[in-house]
Amino acid sequence: MIELAVAVVILFDGPRMLVTRRPPGSYYGGWWEWPGGKQEPGETPEQAARRELLEETGLQAGALREFARQSSDYPGRRVHLTFFVGEVQGSPEPRTGTVEHKWLLPADVGSLQFLEANLPVLTRLLAPQ
Repeated sequence: MIELAVAVVILFDGPRMLVTRRPPGSYYGGWWEWPGGKQEPGETPEQAARRELLEETGLQAGALREFARQSSDYPGRRVHLTFFVGEVQGSPEPRTGTVEHKWLLPADVGSLQFLEANLPVLTRLLAPQ
């Protein structure tokens, strides 16, 4: 099964990142990730990233730039991920599909039970520029 997906990395006020917790009972429920989700037919990855961010958090991103692409295998599915980096301001609102949102420093994200497909991107974001 191939599932197209897009993930968004949002940097806010310097190096903080917005992470969300998946709801209990969902696929990988309770795990943390960056806002994002499935790309709809006719959408570009960036359009999907913006839509998912708004749906999950109520936030609108400014300029986004593509940061990474990768494919990952999970039990029963293979996902293709496009990661974007951008900035937003404001506070996320509780929305359907997520349990909790947090703004964290990138180094603190690794202490969470974070989805494995995101870890190589997190490592790259933590690398000195």
